[in-house]
Amino acid sequence: MDDLSMVRELLAEPPPSPAVVAEGRERLFGSAAALPPTRPVRRAAIRSALVLGLAVAAAAATLVATTLRSGSGTSPGGAAPIAAGGSARSVLLAAAVRAESAPASGRYWHVRSMAKTTLPRRFGHGENRYTLEQLSVTERWTTHSGRTWLGRRAWVRPKTPRDEAAWRRDGSPSRWCIGQTDTAPPEPICLRTAPGTASLTRFGQDTFQITEGQTLTFRQLQQLPVDADALRAWLVRIARHDLDPSAGAAVVNLNVENELSDLLVDFPVPPAVRAAAFRALADMPDVRSIGPTRDGLGRPGVGIEIHGRHAFAVYSAGGPVAARPGRLTRLLIIDPRTSHVLADETTIGRGSAPTIDTLILEVGWTDGKPHTPMLPRPSRGQVQG
Repeated sequence: MDDLSMVRELLAEPPPSPAVVAEGRERLFGSAAALPPTRPVRRAAIRSALVLGLAVAAAAATLVATTLRSGSGTSPGGAAPIAAGGSARSVLLAAAVRAESAPASGRYWHVRSMAKTTLPRRFGHGENRYTLEQLSVTERWTTHSGRTWLGRRAWVRPKTPRDEAAWRRDGSPSRWCIGQTDTAPPEPICLRTAPGTASLTRFGQDTFQITEGQTLTFRQLQQLPVDADALRAWLVRIARHDLDPSAGAAVVNLNVENELSDLLVDFPVPPAVRAAAFRALADMPDVRSIGPTRDGLGRPGVGIEIHGRHAFAVYSAGGPVAARPGRLTRLLIIDPRTSHVLADETTIGRGSAPTIDTLILEVGWTDGKPHTPMLPRPSRGQVQG
C-alpha cells in the first residue's frame, strides 16, 4: 500500500476517482526540486507598497504538503452543512457559526502533518542513476504556556517506477549519506528508506509570531478580539506598523487577509476568535468563492480564494530570493460540514503550481504527550474533529 492510500485510509474518507487521485498526486507531490525541509517556518508579513514578501520555508523552493484531518460526518452543534454554491461571504459567515462550537480543551495544541518532496540530486552509480523523494511526518505539540515540541520522521524511496528499477540494479541500498551537519562536532547527514529516522526536539521562544513585527504569548492569543471589526482593526494597525509608510490600502488589505487566514490555519486561538476571523475575512475586498472543489486527497470542500494584485518578491529565511510581477493567490478549502480548513495553498504567478500547499492529518487539543512520530498506518476508527 502506498503512502497516499495509507493517508486516505487514516482519514476514513470514501475513495475519490482515479482521475482525482492522479491530479492530486501530481499537484501535491509532483516534480518540484527541493531540499529536505527543516522545521516549519510560518509565513512572514507581506511587505512594501510594490513588493510583497512571503516566507515559504528555510529552503524557499520546498513544496510543502502538510495535511488537515477532516472532522466527523456531522457539523458542530448539528447545524446544516455550509452551502457549497454560496458567495464567499455566505460561506465564511456560515463557517463562523460552526467554528464557535468547536472544542477547545486539552493539555497540548497538536498538529500532525505529512510532507513529500523531490530531492534535487541524482543517486546511484554509472547507468543506474535514480531520483529519490523524501517523505516526512511532522508533529507539533504546544502547551498553554507556549512550550513547543517538534517531532519528525523522514524516509526516502525511489520517485518513479523507472527510478525504482535503477535503484534495484544499483543493489537496493537503504542508506545514503550526503554531507555533514554544521554542529560541533559535525555529524553525518544520512537518508534512509522506511521507517527512516525519527526525532523529538524542544524548540522555540514560547511565543507565536503573528507578523514579522508582532509576537504573542499563548495567553495573549486567548485575549484577541472576538468581534470581527475589532480583530480586523487590530490587524490593520500592526500591518501599517510593519509595512513601508508608502504602502497603500490594497497592500494593507492583502496583509490583513493573509493574517486572518493564518489565524484560521496556524494558531491555537479560542473558538470565538476563530469565528471572528471568519467573519472579518468575509468582508475583505480580495476574497471570493470558487465553489465546490477537492483537496489533494480528494476530500470535498468549498474553495475560498484571496487574490493579490501587485508585483512581489519571494522571501526565504535569508532574504529575498526572487521577484517578478504577477499575482499572489491563496486558496483555503473549507469542509462544508465542520468549517475546518482542509487545505491551504499559496500560488505565486499565473498558471503555476502552488508554492506552499498545506493539508493537515490531525489538528486540535489533546492530552497525548509529545512523542516521535509513527509512520502513517491504516485506521478505520473515528477521525478527530
